[in-house]
Amino acid sequence: MSGALERLEQSDLGTRTFRTLRRLGYSAYYRLAASNYDRELLPRRNRTPAGTFRCYEPLNRHGDDRMLAELEACCGPSAVVYDVGANVGIYALALATDAPSRRIVAFEPAPRTADRLRTNVGLNGLEDRIDVRGCGIGDERGDRPFYVSTYPELSAFDRASAARWEASVADVRPVPVRRLDDLASELPAPDAIKIDVEGAAPAVVRGARKTLERHEPTVFAEIHQGGLDDDAPAETRAALGAVGYLVREREAYWRCEPHGD
Repeated sequence: MSGALERLEQSDLGTRTFRTLRRLGYSAYYRLAASNYDRELLPRRNRTPAGTFRCYEPLNRHGDDRMLAELEACCGPSAVVYDVGANVGIYALALATDAPSRRIVAFEPAPRTADRLRTNVGLNGLEDRIDVRGCGIGDERGDRPFYVSTYPELSAFDRASAARWEASVADVRPVPVRRLDDLASELPAPDAIKIDVEGAAPAVVRGARKTLERHEPTVFAEIHQGGLDDDAPAETRAALGAVGYLVREREAYWRCEPHGD
């Protein structure tokens, strides 16, 4: 009995140590990134499977990104890509930098992150290829409270997502949300849609039903579940199935095509 308790204590201690180190590591990274963006100190070359560009991120975190590599491979030189949940623009920048005729519409709801995205777009002179939209994408039109996380990449429209791991909610702001179907008249038709929105992918798909049925773009979705209350993967699969899409599972993401393809 004492041996089992000792092992449990050691396990708990290891978990606490890991979480503490993760919190310290992420906090240090985000402070460094904030300083670099705010002062525009040191733009660095960021190499990805889709292209190389400059940005103010301290680390090259997408150097072997498989979803980005597959997305690049499926896009023609003049493709239109919707980047839903663009963050600071790694995907948008990589897809646009070596393809002068390719167009990216990048949606990012977090105000400060959207500013960083615009900074990176301007740094690379890609304003004519990347259209930055500072709004969220969902299944209802209107303003919604957006929870800004101390881990910026976890910021979301639900508090639980923004407070995962060791993060906490730093701020709450009203942010506009639009449906892709409502934006159809002002946007070019998509050839591909990339979705990386923490647990909100089902709402994105539901709000894009007409767009998916009419244009049949390939959908790449990064699947999030850890720390979330709802079963986002199951809901996303159901929403895609309702518009006739087949899910092909990859490691940590899905490639989704109309059943007829």
